[in-house]
Amino acid sequence: MTAKRIWVFLVSGMVVLSWFGLVSAGEIEFLSPAPEKLVIGKRPLFKWKLPQGLESSEVLILLDGMDITELVSCQDGVCSFRPIQPLPAGDHVLEVDWQDTERGTVVETLSFSSRQSKLFREIYSKNSAGVNYQLAIHKDNAPQQPNSRIDGSFNTKNRLQTRYWTFSASGQVRYVDQDHPIQSPEQKGFDLINFLLESVYQRGSFRMDAQFGDITVNETENTINNYARKGAQVFFDYKDFGIHLFSTNTAQYYGLNGGLGVDIDPNDNLYGASGTMGFLDRHVLLKAIYAKGGEEGSSFGISTISDRQRGKVAGVMLDSNWFDSRMAIRAEYDVTEYDSSSEDEFGPESDKAYKASISWDDEFFGVSGLYEYMGPDYEVIGNQGLPKNREGFTLGSWLALDVHRFELLFSRYNDNVKDDRLYPRVYDYQGGIRYFFNKYPTVPISIYYQKNIQNSTDEPEYTPEIYYDTDTVGGDISWLPGNWSFNLHTDYSYQNDKAHSTDDTATITVTFAPGYTGTCFRINPSFSYNKSIAHLTDVETDTYMANWDMEWQLTDRIVWSFAGNFNYTTADDDSIDMQTLDLHSRIAYTLFNSWLGLVDQPTVGFRTRYNWQDDKTYGQSEDSLVLMIDFTSNFNFTF
Repeated sequence: MTAKRIWVFLVSGMVVLSWFGLVSAGEIEFLSPAPEKLVIGKRPLFKWKLPQGLESSEVLILLDGMDITELVSCQDGVCSFRPIQPLPAGDHVLEVDWQDTERGTVVETLSFSSRQSKLFREIYSKNSAGVNYQLAIHKDNAPQQPNSRIDGSFNTKNRLQTRYWTFSASGQVRYVDQDHPIQSPEQKGFDLINFLLESVYQRGSFRMDAQFGDITVNETENTINNYARKGAQVFFDYKDFGIHLFSTNTAQYYGLNGGLGVDIDPNDNLYGASGTMGFLDRHVLLKAIYAKGGEEGSSFGISTISDRQRGKVAGVMLDSNWFDSRMAIRAEYDVTEYDSSSEDEFGPESDKAYKASISWDDEFFGVSGLYEYMGPDYEVIGNQGLPKNREGFTLGSWLALDVHRFELLFSRYNDNVKDDRLYPRVYDYQGGIRYFFNKYPTVPISIYYQKNIQNSTDEPEYTPEIYYDTDTVGGDISWLPGNWSFNLHTDYSYQNDKAHSTDDTATITVTFAPGYTGTCFRINPSFSYNKSIAHLTDVETDTYMANWDMEWQLTDRIVWSFAGNFNYTTADDDSIDMQTLDLHSRIAYTLFNSWLGLVDQPTVGFRTRYNWQDDKTYGQSEDSLVLMIDFTSNFNFTF
């Protein structure tokens, strides 16, 4: 090779290396952790060096897709970040984005994996506590207001994970004390409000999940649905098969009163099992359930009859989805045996319920249909709010065309499903259309029309006919300019009593809700007006309502909040003339923002509460005023 060719290669190589050097000079230099390495620690330190000339204010930092830019500190081109909460075990990606004048958006990523200790993939305890102390310095017509009250809570969440096992424990402890008697079910002192212990074992296709404490049981809509009580449940899943076992209290308790709910006593527990089986790559799911239990009248937050009820339910459900979940088909059939009072001479009643639905939803069009039947004696322990003695169907569809959207709905239901001659059969028809105009994102508009018809047939002797025909029209319009929002709703409804011409009524409703949310100031008021006209008596009733919620950061440490509502109702025949006013105000001073990361923004505040009611029809007027000083603080510690 000649000397000339050698110099050509050398010069070309130097040019290429220089070009690559210029390019690489603009890259992020990750200092820690090392790429593709395993990091051991709960809150590892991240450090990287920015390219020369790139300011920290020009970059966007993401950790696993979450924006952490505000938590990053930079000095002399070196940036660092330490997570506030323990970093979950697994694979992670740190991403740094910025804009380059020549290359556009530049994205640099750091991939790594982590675990929280050498022995455990995850092991941590997150704890927080809050305390509020109130001291009344003035009371006027407020005998129920305590002179002093302290209210504190402690929340904890703990987790330990090995290769196959995961253990977690969470709960809330509350402390309450005041100089007045406390209203049941609260009690003075400490009380464990809720807790949940959970262990999960997963290996390959097998998974076991055991829960104990405050659990929620979900089976089907017509059996056990969103049932929250103290108890225990276990899930077993292997490939396309699943088993669920559960046992809970039927009474609802505050704190630990009433036991833990782990029992199979048919008098005051609900227990049962369900099994699932998947077919065709789980496009079809078959589920069967059986549950049995009893409820002993009223309990905390529940008001029922005083007699003990017992019952059991069995059901089967078929759920399927097709065409990338655009089409869904579901069918359910259930039978019950229910005794509304186990203390009388009458035995349980048996009945059934069933439903079937189909729906199709894609990008521009959707349609759905539902048929359901529920017998007059269909009752389920743990799901007694079901609308029994009812059958009918609902049809719906929607269509989206560019900036236009249309929604259609029609339904027909009737009661007296077994055609009992002692009662009439009442039919309810409902149809409606709603139109949305979405051309301008800051000005969404919608209008709707709805038709309701309710009429009875086969009325027994001396039973009046029912025939109501109701038309409703309305609309919504909003304007969303930046931090502001303005929302207006209005509707008009006319009910025509075609059977007797004695209950013709009309209602007009207008609601206006402006709002502003800024950095230091927020206000969200609403104003509404409702007029009701009874055509038989020609009486008009007007109701005016105003609500507001405001918060103003006066300085870095002083916050003023003000909320309340006003209600005024009057009738032109002087049968009603009432006004009510409820005001709450608090101005708070933050002693300091944080101390060692443990104490978070303790505040001292001055609180005012004023209530006023004036009933001119009966000549009664009363008000009350309470002035209080309070102290509030939060405590956080994680290890």
